Amino acid sequence: MMRWNTRTVLIAVAAIIALAAAGFVGVALIAPVVAQTVTIGYVDMARALDAHPGKASAESAYRDYAQAQMADAQQRMKGMAAAQRQDLQRQVEQQILKKRVELLGGLEKDIRTAIQKVAAQQGVSIVLSRDVVLYGGVDLTDQVIKVISGK
Repeated sequence: MMRWNTRTVLIAVAAIIALAAAGFVGVALIAPVVAQTVTIGYVDMARALDAHPGKASAESAYRDYAQAQMADAQQRMKGMAAAQRQDLQRQVEQQILKKRVELLGGLEKDIRTAIQKVAAQQGVSIVLSRDVVLYGGVDLTDQVIKVISGK
């Protein structure tokens, strides 16, 4: 049978007390963070984009650009081999996609700025896209639309 000497027992008791104190301090530091209320909001980005006053002109510019690029490509494709036509078509599609991102990216930036403003006003900590929200949350879409439309 093993005998415990007093020193070993005192070290073990001190270690247990130190670990318990550390655990209590850790819980005391984390508790306020957990106790904070987090308000989650969401925005229907498609609705906000549709309501943006610059959407019609951006779409018109995109459509005009795409049509001009495709017409130019069709003219250049005459007399090309099939592989060359495919390469040119892929390049034109990439240019058109890049133009779309350029034109609509500015609108999305405006919407994100409006979202930040509305969230701060409403005391919302986290804002998600409506597409990912299944239940709950505060719908900020109408307020965001008011901000981007200047109403």
